[in-house]
Amino acid sequence: MKRRFLVQTPVRRRVSALAACVALATVTAGCQVNSPVQTDVQYVPADGVPADVGQLAVRNLVLVGDGNGQAIVTGSAINLGTDQMTVKFVPQAAQGATAAPSGSEVPLGPREQVDLATKGLQLSGVTAKPGTLVPVTITSSTGGTTVAQVPVLPASGYYSTATPAPTGAA
Repeated sequence: MKRRFLVQTPVRRRVSALAACVALATVTAGCQVNSPVQTDVQYVPADGVPADVGQLAVRNLVLVGDGNGQAIVTGSAINLGTDQMTVKFVPQAAQGATAAPSGSEVPLGPREQVDLATKGLQLSGVTAKPGTLVPVTITSSTGGTTVAQVPVLPASGYYSTATPAPTGAA
């Protein structure tokens, strides 16, 4: 018995190659269904958290402390309005706290941005350890109040230079 092999003609090769490409494209196109585009996922690319209170925008808000009761406020505060304002940061009291925590405030001129780390703002009553979140009340004299869950970070790395404001000489 004699076997006959089909001879691959150039047209038949092209059709086979085209069919293989279409099959490959169909199979690999399904990968996108299970892998969403990461640029569609919103996130805050910073250590701290953002907060908005009326015409006040606070960005990268972080408390630097070690859980001993004192914490330094770092981040950026921007007055988006045309009026002078005062911004106040006050931590909420921890459960079982016997004394009310104290806050700090900073004035902002119209359209002014302030690096809070350079202002030496210090909060008392922050007994949370680094790596935890502390609810902080942020008040703008021109636009209301909000509460943000602010992370506490240790004074290391680029936060090692965060220091409280100097006090008066005795």
